[in-house]
Amino acid sequence: MATTYQYLLRRKAELETRMIEAQRRAQAPFESELRAIILALDALKQAGMAERLSSGEQPSFAPAAVPAAPTPGKRGRRGRTTRDMILMTLAQAPGLNEAEIARQLDHRWSRPVTPVAVGRELEQLEVEGLAKRSGPGWIRLEDQAQDEEERPSLSLAAPHF
Repeated sequence: MATTYQYLLRRKAELETRMIEAQRRAQAPFESELRAIILALDALKQAGMAERLSSGEQPSFAPAAVPAAPTPGKRGRRGRTTRDMILMTLAQAPGLNEAEIARQLDHRWSRPVTPVAVGRELEQLEVEGLAKRSGPGWIRLEDQAQDEEERPSLSLAAPHF
């Protein structure tokens, strides 16, 4: 019995040591980059440039802003705004509250949005006349002019004899 117990203690110690070594190996690539970033931040702070760069000035090495609408030649799915997704959710399931809409956005489009942000977006949509509060939830108001533009006309002209 004592040998089994001792074996298990030794095995436990070996596994703990191996776990610590694996954790160090996994962190190594990130530690050097983190040290370099900390050194760069300290150098900027000492040079007095930290205040100027954090005041909203766009640094020269920052990536350019991505356009909201995709370019015509761009492949892949169309990028949807949170606003578009909220309107689509309300069209399919009217009467949802902010928390349920946030859950739908996360579930359907993998877009984690807080219920507070959804509420702000819904208030803006209400001001624009696209949504309104109905009891405990929200409903989408249909804009007839917008719907007519989106649907193609199926009327056929009568042939003239």
